[in-house]
Amino acid sequence: MKTLPSFLCIGTQKAGTSWLYEQLRQHPNIWMPPIKELHYFDHLYCESSRNWSKWHIKHSAKRIIKHEINSNNATNFDYIRYIASLASEPMLTEAWYEKAFDRPAAKNKVVGDITPEYCQIGDEGIAYLKGLLNDVKILWIIRDPLERMLSQLRMNAERQGVNEASPTEKWMELAYSPDILSRGNYLDYIPRWEAQFSHDNLRYIPFKHIADQASHVLQGIEDFIGVQNWDGYASPEKKIHATQSFDLPEEVKTYLQQQCQPQYDFLSTHFDADFVNAI
Repeated sequence: MKTLPSFLCIGTQKAGTSWLYEQLRQHPNIWMPPIKELHYFDHLYCESSRNWSKWHIKHSAKRIIKHEINSNNATNFDYIRYIASLASEPMLTEAWYEKAFDRPAAKNKVVGDITPEYCQIGDEGIAYLKGLLNDVKILWIIRDPLERMLSQLRMNAERQGVNEASPTEKWMELAYSPDILSRGNYLDYIPRWEAQFSHDNLRYIPFKHIADQASHVLQGIEDFIGVQNWDGYASPEKKIHATQSFDLPEEVKTYLQQQCQPQYDFLSTHFDADFVNAI
C-alpha cells in the first residue's frame, strides 16, 4: 500500500511554515520528508515554480547529504541513497512524489507535506491533489496581508543585496514582483480550496497565535490531523528564519498597503473578528 500524506500545510509563505515543520517533525507519531517543501503540486500547476523547484530540491539534498557525511554518527548510506534519489531525474513526477514518502520510518505514522506554494495551484491543481490524496487534511496559516508582504519583501531584498541604503527605485522593483501578492492572495485562493474541500478538511491558523500560544496551536493541529497530544516539543516559542528588520521607503509601504486592501476586505467578511485580530 502506498504511503502518501494525510495532511498538508499549504501556506502561507512568511507565516510560520518553517516553525511548523520543525515542531511537527519532533512528534513521535508524525513523519515528514527531510526536505521541507517538496513543491510537487506547484511544479505541476504553477509555471513560475518550474524556474526553481528542481534547484530547491537539489540544493536541499546537497545540504542534507553533506550534513550526514560530516556528522559524528556512522554514515547511513541507505539514507544518502534515498536523498540522492530525490535529487535525480526524473524529478517531480507522481512516482517521484510517492518515492519521497516510501520510507520505513513513515510506516504506521501520520505523514505530512509542508509546502506553502501549494495554495496557488488553482482549480485544476486542487482537483488533482484531491484525487491523489483523497481525504487529506489541509492546514493554512493566515498572516496579516501587509505584514506578510513586508516580510517577504525584506527576505527577497536580503537575497538580492538590497538594503536601507538602496534607492527607492530598487525597492519598488522588488515590490512590483508578482509573487509578493500571489504568495498571500487569500481573496483568490481560499474560495477555490473551499469549493473542493469540506470545512472538516480545512483548518485555518491565525499567525499571531504561534507567538502567543504555540503549545495550544500544536495541540489543535494534533487533534485535527489525528495524532495523540504530545508535550515533548523543544522550544515551541522559537522563531525559525526570522527576517532581518529594517525600515522601508514610505513609497513602498504605501504601494503595498494599497495592493493588499482587497485582502483585508475579504478576510474581514470571511472570518470572525477574533480570528482577524489574531492574524
